[in-house]
Order: sequence, then C-alpha cells, then structure tokens
Amino acid sequence: MNYLRYCQRRALFSRRGNYGASRLLCLAVACLLLPRILFAGAGDVTLRTDHPQYAGEGAFQTVEDCVAFATAGRKDPQEQAIAMYLWLLTHQWHLMSPMEWCVPGRVPDSADPGNYETVVFDANRARFSYGYGLCGTVHAWNEPYWKALGMQARRREFVGHVNSEVFYENRWHAFDTDMAGLLFRRDGIVAGYDDLQKDATLAESVRSPVPHYPFDWPNDFNTMKRGWQEVAKRTAWYALYNGGFASHPGIVQLRSGESFTRWYDRDHFGGFSKRRFWQNQKGGPFRNWTYFDNGEPFHDKAAANARSEAAYCNGEFIYIPNLQSSRCKEGMSASTANAAHRSASPKLHSSDGQQTSVTFRHFSPYVICGDPVDDANPMSGAATDGLIVEGRGVGDLFCQVSADQGQTWNDVQLTTGSDVSKDHRFRSDLTEFVKGRYGWQLRFSWSGNAGLDSLRFVTTTQVCQAMYPRLTEGGCDVTYRSRPRGVVAILPNFSLPESKVTAFEETALRSANVRYKPRSADSRFAYQSTDRQPAHVVFKVAAPGRLTEVRAAVRYSLPVPPTAGLDFRLQISTDSGATWRTFATADIPTDNEFSSGWLYGNADVADADCQNVLVRFQMHSPGRTVGLIDARLYGVHEVQSPNQVSLEFGWHEQGKAKLFRKQLAAGLTSARFRVPTSAGVKDEFVRITASDYSVLR
Repeated sequence: MNYLRYCQRRALFSRRGNYGASRLLCLAVACLLLPRILFAGAGDVTLRTDHPQYAGEGAFQTVEDCVAFATAGRKDPQEQAIAMYLWLLTHQWHLMSPMEWCVPGRVPDSADPGNYETVVFDANRARFSYGYGLCGTVHAWNEPYWKALGMQARRREFVGHVNSEVFYENRWHAFDTDMAGLLFRRDGIVAGYDDLQKDATLAESVRSPVPHYPFDWPNDFNTMKRGWQEVAKRTAWYALYNGGFASHPGIVQLRSGESFTRWYDRDHFGGFSKRRFWQNQKGGPFRNWTYFDNGEPFHDKAAANARSEAAYCNGEFIYIPNLQSSRCKEGMSASTANAAHRSASPKLHSSDGQQTSVTFRHFSPYVICGDPVDDANPMSGAATDGLIVEGRGVGDLFCQVSADQGQTWNDVQLTTGSDVSKDHRFRSDLTEFVKGRYGWQLRFSWSGNAGLDSLRFVTTTQVCQAMYPRLTEGGCDVTYRSRPRGVVAILPNFSLPESKVTAFEETALRSANVRYKPRSADSRFAYQSTDRQPAHVVFKVAAPGRLTEVRAAVRYSLPVPPTAGLDFRLQISTDSGATWRTFATADIPTDNEFSSGWLYGNADVADADCQNVLVRFQMHSPGRTVGLIDARLYGVHEVQSPNQVSLEFGWHEQGKAKLFRKQLAAGLTSARFRVPTSAGVKDEFVRITASDYSVLR
C-alpha cells in the first residue's frame, strides 16, 4: 500500500458506518450545482509593478502578454526572437522537471527521471508555479511563446541534450534557453542545424554580449562546441513538434472574506524545516547557475552574470466564508436546496432537518504544496500544511474531500484537540489529499439540528519567483486590475470506469468507433478508435455563471512518420451539439518524429449567453487507429463587479520593515498608484483581500 492510500484510509471518519454507499449516492444526486449567482468577491485580480523584469502577473498573465512585454519596440524578426530568448533566460532555469498527477496509478516524484509521463508540459502552469525544468521540458514550454510571435517551433535532438529551433525568415534557427547558447552565421543571423551541417566552424561563432553557454565557462562552451561538431556530421537529428501547450488560465478569483498573500522569502513560515514546496529536493527547488534577478543577461568571454540564485516563493489563500449570509455560496460549487443561513447557531443549517450538503471549493493557477516531513520530499513522501480546514460544528458532521473536481471523494475526519472538543471545534490537515493539485472541493453534510458555525480554509501554494510583482526603488508605480471572471476546471480523471465518465463526457455523442479504457500506470490511452475511420469524443463544460471563453488541450497519439491527411481538431457547440465550430487544428509537419502531441486553443462563447457547452475532439489518421491520452478543459465565466478590495505591500529598506496599504472602492476594476519606496528595497509580501460583503443585482 502506498503512503497516500495509507493516509486516506487512516483519515476515515469514525462515523462513516452511518452512511452507506446508497445514502452517499442519494446525497450526491441531491447536491445540486449552484444556479447562476453573481456575488461580488474580486474576480481575476492582478498586479503589475514598474519593475523592468519582474512586473508580476499583470504583465505576464498570458503567453501573449509575456511576448508583448519581452519584444516591445522590436519589429525585426531576429530582434524579436533574441529579445524573447533573453526574457526566457531570466524567467526559467535548469533543474529536475516538475511533475504532477498526470497519470493514474503513478505518484509524481521529480527525483524519478524515468517517470517522464508525469512531467508538466503546460507553459502556463510552468510560468505561475515553477519556472524550472530539464532541457526537453523547458523547450516544450517555449513552443507557445514562439508561436505567439508568429514563429513555428520544434524541439531538436542534440548530443545528451534537447534544443529548440524557431522558424522565421524562411529558415530554422536554434535557440537554447536551457544552456543559454546561441550561435551565429557569418552574416550575423542566428544559426540553425542546417547551417552547422554546412559549416562546422560555426560551432565557435559566438557574439558578445549575447549569452553562449556561459555557466561553467569554458567547460560548458567546449562541451557544447563538441556537440555542435557532431551535429555537423549528420542530418538525422530528431525533430519533435507540439510538445508543449498553454491552457490553464492564470486567473485568481477571490471570494468575499478571502485574502491571497504571496511571501517572497521561502523561509517565511519559520526557516528551513518549515519550508513548503512541491519538488523532491532538500529544502525545495533551488539553483545557483541562473540569469534570474541579475539584470539583462550578458556574456563576454569569461565575464557573465549567469551565476545568480533562484528558488521559489509561496502563496497563501485564507478564506473565511460568512456562513450566516447566502453570500458564502460564491465559495461553493454545489449545495442542496435546504441549506439555510441565519445569525443563530448553527449559522449554516438545514431548513427542514433533512439531509443537507454544501461543497466549498478552491482553484487557482498555483500548485498546492506542503511542508515535507523529511524536509526534502513532499511528493511521494508525507507533507503537511498545504490545506488546513478549521471551524466550529454543531452535532454530527460528515466531511469528504475531492482533488479532481468532485469526480472522486475521500472521507476525512474533522479532528479536535482534547481541550477544545467540548465546543466542537476542529482543525484538520488535508494536505495529503490535495498536494500537487491546483484546487480542491470540500463537502460537509449533516441532518437534523446539526450544522456549521464557522469555517476557515488555508491553502498554501508554490509560486514561481519570476512571477512575484517586485517593487522598485525611489517610488514604485503599481497597476491593479480586476475583471469580472472566474474559472471552472474540467480535468478528467481517466482512471474512472466507463460507468462514471459522464462526470466529464457526453457519452451519447461519442462516435461508435471509439472505445474507452481507464488509464493506469500500464495503460496509456483513455480513448482509442476501433477502426481507421474518423472518430470523436465529446466533453462537457458547465460553469456557475455565463461562460465567456472555453480553453481546451488534448494529447493525442500519432504515427512516426505521420501519415498524409492527419486531422486532429477541437470544436465547440453552444447548442447541445446541434452545430459545431472549429477553434483549433493540429499542425503536424511531415518531418515530425514525436509519437504524441498537444493540441490546444480557446473559443470565445460570450455571445451565446450560456453556462454549458460541449467540446469535441475529432481525430483521424488515415489507414491507422488513433488514441487520446489526456485532456484539460477550462471554462472562464462571469462573476460580479468586485467588493471593496484591500492591497498591502510589505518590504524592507536597509533592514527596516515597511508597509503600504491601499483601499479600493467596491466596483473599481482598475487603479494606478505609487508605493513610496526608497533605497535598498527587499520584497517581503504582497496581499490582496476581498472584503466580506456582496453587491447583489
């Protein structure tokens, strides 16, 4: 039995015998999705500072935002490409690749290089939570950035390494953001594999101050030079397309009574032994050979600013719903109709004494982490303090937690201390159930006179250091923005049996020639065609508010070399499948040598005025059967105008603590202000808090 399963069994609620399987099924049926309720909170809050490199999520929320920031003022394709290369050098660094729960039956562990299928390939997740990976991983992440520049991109095999090649001005150019290396042709154009194969002497064609393998100078340079000389000897080096994608929305929606704090210092929680992270590495992810936080990258012979240190930050979401008000429904994903609110105890109770259930939820672009018991491995080892739930209950409460958007549930115990048990207070650490995920759902149920008087949820996440909104000296200009939108995630759990896939699939619309088989550590495909004809699978996206956009990504299999007439596409329907429109089509060049790929895209559905859409993945490889490996879907939906919002910046100047607060009026969607910094600024924290009241319309 693995440790996770052990913890799940150990945490079974002591009264679970009172709730049989049939009763739980009835409860699940009765627990309805919330109707369209537009409470206030603060939707899609972002901050942008005037820092020249680390301006925060307000500057880097999307891949397109990053490209615009990095290439501002540049028109020439090569100048744009080099500017993008330099931006990537300062926002990514080399380390064991991050891993997540991508494969049913496999526990992610970044210290296990053979577990490649669990590697994170979503560039959006990489940018918000990580910023580090091995060569093949970061160059997969880079593909969406190059494509946003209008440039085709691919990964290329190298000697003991993986490179990127980018296509502009009718030829390929090699950009190595992992080892930080560019080579140049005699005419000053960035060289590609074809150029080296024509002229092996280009292996030494560096141009200062553009970085060219500077970290362990000159050992790295000489190693890479020998590698390029090998490239020149033959033309058969693998070309891999569509290895990375960008899908997970970088949207943080705060509910009324919720705060989001980012702590820049990884030792904020109490030093080395209290660090919280998501990586199997003693003390957390760390590297001291990077271009991070050291100005514009440069390299001139032995001189380079490539020996800076990079680690990680932490994010802390604290949510205290006001249970005596119906406004707390904005923090729920589901509720039975008889869940009622009042000022008397229990504040959240049953209006008729019958079975009652409410489900609270959390979702963000930041991965949930934890404090590893051994200070090194929170992944396959035990961890704490990633999700803490505490509160006060009345009577018998039953509690369950889900880490996959309610597709599966685990019973949990609401633990109490010996000196506080008499008043039914509880505090439970649920980290083992949700670590390495981006969200959770917590379901409370009761009957009779039982209920809840208070709840407090604390969710701790890992944050990429390069995404923290850094302050500048001499007064820092900050732009705040809030847009009325939130996110609902549909991340199919492909370990479920056929009878359960209706949680994410519209099975009646699946083509007859597609077979579903649960994925496992030994079974790669979720869906496979049974013949060589076109096939399709249809997924469901349902949101608590009017959908404005749908984002989707699917991973498909394909033959090597690809057959003529390959057709992989994503389509959307806002009328229950009566009509469809295509919003993403796979571009698979004939020289592709990658046996799978990611297709991703987004569809604007604002004009449809709907809360439910269907997404169809069509797949066809003439003369071959095809398969779907993975899928990620997200619905971006409307929320109400924001509550009053409080902003706080904490920092140090020459050892002295400084604090700046800014109150923003309800309904304000943007503001610009100046934080009064002086000299010697050292970032400590930034906090956004949505006040505890709502504006109903």
